Amino acid sequence: MTEENFEEMLNESFAADAGVSIGEKRTARVVSIGAEYVFLDLGTRSEGMVVRDELERDGEITVAVGDAIEVVTSAIRDGAVMCATRLGQGSVERTDDSAALVAQLQDAFDAGLSVEGKVKETNKGGFNVDVFGIRAFCPISQIDITYCDTPDEHVGRTYEFLITRIENDGRNVVVSRRALLQKEADAQKEKVWETLHDGQVLDGKVASLQPYGAFVNIGGVEGLLHISEISHTRLKHPEEVLEKGQALKVQIKELNSQTRKISLSLKSLLEDPWDEFVATTTTGAVFNGRVAKIADFGAFVELADGIQGLVHISQMKTAGHASNPRSIVSVGQVVEVRVLEVDPQSRRVSLTLVDKEAEQEEANTEAFRASQNQMNASSASMGTLGDLLGKSLKK
Repeated sequence: MTEENFEEMLNESFAADAGVSIGEKRTARVVSIGAEYVFLDLGTRSEGMVVRDELERDGEITVAVGDAIEVVTSAIRDGAVMCATRLGQGSVERTDDSAALVAQLQDAFDAGLSVEGKVKETNKGGFNVDVFGIRAFCPISQIDITYCDTPDEHVGRTYEFLITRIENDGRNVVVSRRALLQKEADAQKEKVWETLHDGQVLDGKVASLQPYGAFVNIGGVEGLLHISEISHTRLKHPEEVLEKGQALKVQIKELNSQTRKISLSLKSLLEDPWDEFVATTTTGAVFNGRVAKIADFGAFVELADGIQGLVHISQMKTAGHASNPRSIVSVGQVVEVRVLEVDPQSRRVSLTLVDKEAEQEEANTEAFRASQNQMNASSASMGTLGDLLGKSLKK
């Protein structure tokens, strides 16, 4: 019996005693994270171990104690069950036997393990990828989650891939990086969803703009920031104040865990101009405002950002009678208005048009009446004409 055969038999014996089979796919839970290994609870008598490098990305560990991960048992070492989450170059038994390499790729495919591959060149519709010396094909749509418009940037890079097809004794191997990235993104989304709650304020980044609002990425999931929740000011399109890639803080307005929909608000975090308006505006205050909208019953006039008041048709008197609002004002026209009433509860402002000619005429009338009253008072103090003649004759 050779040393290799003896080691294989010994591993099989340990595996049977531990309650596992080599090559078995299991769901394990992380129990601790060391400098070189991540230790796992496999639900068996023996502890599982996976090399820490397999669970790192850009030098950062991607799991935490308590997380569940998918692994494949690969060997027994010193009574511990060695596991793998991906099939890397170092974990593949190098051999000139192509059939053995294909068998290892088949095992990775069956177990759902990722494999390392180097992008060698572009071709029609995708990329040629070297996976342990075996040529595989990656469609261009499967190299990334987003659309790839610069294929050459991937050439020469080593990525992790999932094998999506292996046929004809390894002569037809198709791999996907997108499937792996999507799998990781979905796992990240589930983690994020566990932390979300109504009213939460989060840092986000604008992912895309639509006529009805903006989609904002908040830690791996996207929520809708409806156009009505962007600003206190009415907007025609979100692009008036937002741009793709812009960082901003948003508040969760509503969560639906079943449909996985998130409604966000930016407006709720901004100072409400209504509060300042109520605090500083009194009845009789005069504004120069712009007509924002006209209805049959009157016109809405914008007094400040986010503040509009209604000039009712009854307050549009010209030539002594009320007319059609559209015959008096037009959208965009700047008009002078006076505040009749501010209702803080209903957030309504009642206005009247300032008719300068009518006010001037009224002012003139008042001045004339005052003058007449003064003259009458003077006459009364001097007496009647008869009194004056009597006084003159006595002299």
